[in-house]
Amino acid sequence: MDTFDPRSIINGGMLKQFSGQTVSIMVRVESVAGSTLLASSTDNHKLKINLQGELGAAEGAWVEVIGVPHGADTIRAKEVIEFGGENIDFDKDGYNGLSHLINNVKGFYRSG
Repeated sequence: MDTFDPRSIINGGMLKQFSGQTVSIMVRVESVAGSTLLASSTDNHKLKINLQGELGAAEGAWVEVIGVPHGADTIRAKEVIEFGGENIDFDKDGYNGLSHLINNVKGFYRSG
């Protein structure tokens, strides 16, 4: 990405309400076939992510997907950030708490 796009940090249950907006979401890789990534969100929603290119992430790896949701279970990815494979100890509950806090407490995460 050449410039930083403002984005909302969300989990799978919030996907539909952010349809058409740029989001950031952590997902666990279930499978990758060509330009399609099937994954689970931190709150156990099954997601289909349309990639811009190949992805080398292993099954079970956590990745951050920056992209635009369409409906309740599909994201068009702009970027996918890998975090070192399937052996990281990712705090799913902490991430879910963060995504709810940022999106439900007015003025919590505002700049300027």
